[in-house]
Amino acid sequence: MEILAFILIAFIWAAFLLPSFFESRRRAPINATRDFARSTALLASVATVPGTEVMARRKARERRRRFLYALAAGAIISLTVAIMRSSVVWLGVTLVFDVAIAGYVALLMQLRQRGAPAPVVPISQPAATETEPAQHTVRVVAG
Repeated sequence: MEILAFILIAFIWAAFLLPSFFESRRRAPINATRDFARSTALLASVATVPGTEVMARRKARERRRRFLYALAAGAIISLTVAIMRSSVVWLGVTLVFDVAIAGYVALLMQLRQRGAPAPVVPISQPAATETEPAQHTVRVVAG
């Protein structure tokens, strides 16, 4: 009975002391510095690109995501069938899907590394002259 009372008192003390301990850690100067560095990096990644290019990138990203989901669904379904039927052939199909997923992810990573970073546009741009037609652009914030 004394042990139960001791554990109960320990939990009550922990409930009062731990939140204040973690709150003080959250306000530490190192976290403020990290937040500042993160927001500075976000601002530095602002670039101006044509709107059609942004839409093309979004569509390509969606196609890639759907294809990856389809590969994952095929792997899960084939693994389920392999387990339910105790089939080595279906297990082989699952392994083929797994290899395809690994190859596709490796290809996506290679494409991302090969892509050039977007140019950074200075904040103070000169106004477009009247002789130059204004280009429709979209600001993209990477993050």
